[in-house]
Amino acid sequence: MTSDGLLTLSREQKASFQQDGYLHLPGFYHGDVLQRLRDEYHQLVTQTENRPANMSYSYMDPPEGYVPDEFNPKNVVGMMDQVMAGDFWIDHVTEPGIVGALVDCFGPDIDFHNGKVRNKPPGFESTQGWHQDWPYELHSKPELAAAITYLDPTDFEAGATEVIPNSHLQALPTAEGASTLIQEDVDDSEAVVCKVAAGDVVIIHVMVIHRAGHNYTPHSRNAIINEYKTAGAIDHWNNRCGLAGLPLARGGRPLMPRLTDWIDA
Repeated sequence: MTSDGLLTLSREQKASFQQDGYLHLPGFYHGDVLQRLRDEYHQLVTQTENRPANMSYSYMDPPEGYVPDEFNPKNVVGMMDQVMAGDFWIDHVTEPGIVGALVDCFGPDIDFHNGKVRNKPPGFESTQGWHQDWPYELHSKPELAAAITYLDPTDFEAGATEVIPNSHLQALPTAEGASTLIQEDVDDSEAVVCKVAAGDVVIIHVMVIHRAGHNYTPHSRNAIINEYKTAGAIDHWNNRCGLAGLPLARGGRPLMPRLTDWIDA
């Protein structure tokens, strides 16, 4: 079960995802469950030695006028394959409430795609711009979505994700030699800032136009991104990430058992 006892989305939530291409789930993790998640994450970004070789960390030098905060003191800005760090992180990927939400969004057969960490340490500046994830993660059909778990309150001035609702209905041309969109071609007049609290989850369709903001606050904003796909979406980009293609639901039923007492305790 999830932290709020639900396995599926409401009819209104499903309709919202289909219409807008993204869905905000406030307070998905809270209380002791959220605290455990934050504690495990703190270990992940501070105890970086002797991790599996197929995990990778990236770090950011503190910009002038900023210092790392105590929650992310090494200024870890990115990580790939955090799922390989141990059973807790496998449980985070296979959390049945998230898997159930993806079933409601895409259908009964869901697989894992990849896991990563994208942090915004103090002074972080995003250089990517508006983009769709689709050019980075080509499959036979665009039946993929990212579930972003936010560990900190994040608003516009702290690097919040911005999305353009209803932009998931077509793939737009990318800039020459790049996977980002041609920025001047993007109509961002309807853009929405995903203002989140710690423990919120935002699900974003692979075709939704979105971007990350800058973090000009003195506090690190930390987030975990797990991506999922339908079993029928065939990989065309040679995915070699940890646990890629792991079956998570068949016939609408979650498959993976819990490996730890997190959430269930």
